[in-house]
Amino acid sequence: MKEGIRFGVAGCPPNFWKSRYGRDSVNNSLWLASIGLDAYEIQFTHGIRMTRERALLARKNADASGIALSIHAPYYVVFTSTKKEVVENSIELMLRCLEFASYLGTRKVVLHPGPCQGNAHDAMKRCIDNLKVVHKYTDNKDALIYAETVGRMGYLGSLDDVMYMCGELEFLRPCLDFAHIYAQRGGGLAEKGDFREIFDRLKELEGRLRLDEIKGLHCHFYPIEYGESGEKSHKNYKEGNYGPRFEPFLEVVLEYGLSPTIICESKDAQDEDALRMKAYYYSLLDKEMRKTI
Repeated sequence: MKEGIRFGVAGCPPNFWKSRYGRDSVNNSLWLASIGLDAYEIQFTHGIRMTRERALLARKNADASGIALSIHAPYYVVFTSTKKEVVENSIELMLRCLEFASYLGTRKVVLHPGPCQGNAHDAMKRCIDNLKVVHKYTDNKDALIYAETVGRMGYLGSLDDVMYMCGELEFLRPCLDFAHIYAQRGGGLAEKGDFREIFDRLKELEGRLRLDEIKGLHCHFYPIEYGESGEKSHKNYKEGNYGPRFEPFLEVVLEYGLSPTIICESKDAQDEDALRMKAYYYSLLDKEMRKTI
């Protein structure tokens, strides 16, 4: 087994609710382990609908089943806003996310930076300044905020934006959502060279991040439908010829010796597509091992 690599899901897939574990979402980790997955991104995207007690129970189940947890912050955390009330609410929500990260035993909180209100330069400055406020006031200084690449035009969160932000703030890390990169670029990511180009950008963070942090990046992978404005909707690999394809991605992951956590956000099939990716990766690894025999 390639040490460190993990495959998992965002949220609770439909198959979870059909399973014997499906009476309570805190059992999702137990179910994921039973089907062969080992990562789970808890979706606070529409608000933190969890008590401290349930967070501790979710942590207990994750620890017992070897599941690595992460959190996705609410969509309405908008650090680029020009409105004081929006920023104040966003800071409060993010502080609560970091509080719950400590209950859940994870250091990872994924964040969409927000739309570019006004010009992009000013939006970036507002976002960085507001993130500094969050870090100043949180009691959970061990937590890391993962700035996610976004899939819509007019939003802060291109690959360039994320790399810049991570270079500016020591508590920030990149979350590479390859479907979003694909949508924002209007396709591509079809060849191994396309993924090499993206992974090579991580070298810009050498010196700021440890080597194991660079190799153990946090990423999202699933197929997506896009249009002129970027992302339209999440898809799954049974629905048709949507990209990006995971085969060249995983081939480069193995080639570069990376050990990422790969969170699948396929529509209503996160678990099925995560297992497809895992099976393909280990088939590649098996071929590599046979070459050494």
